[in-house]
Amino acid sequence: MSLLVIAVAALVGAIAISAAALDVRAAVKALRGVAGPAITDVRQLIASIKIEADAIVGASREVRHRIVKAADAAEERLTSLDALAEVMQEELEETALDAAATMRDVRRGLSVWRWSRKLLKGKKRR
Repeated sequence: MSLLVIAVAALVGAIAISAAALDVRAAVKALRGVAGPAITDVRQLIASIKIEADAIVGASREVRHRIVKAADAAEERLTSLDALAEVMQEELEETALDAAATMRDVRRGLSVWRWSRKLLKGKKRR
């Protein structure tokens, strides 16, 4: 009889384990039913994030390209402006030298003119 009791107990245990396994299976199925749409939503969200990240990378690449292009243009303009300033400085220096030479010639001419006037006035008196 004790063998029969052990067999019945084992049978009851097996039925309990089977029932628990069925409950776990039902719970997993219910969880899958609830979590399935959430997992799908999360996958769609991840795909959207990847698309947005790619768009941001593309936009930042474009902005960086524009900044580099603007910096190159500014550098080119500064180089041109530097060349213009150099030419203007050379022209101003040449003009200043010409003006100084002209003033020297005018003074020399005036000196000669005054000297000749004095010389001519002196001859008229004699």
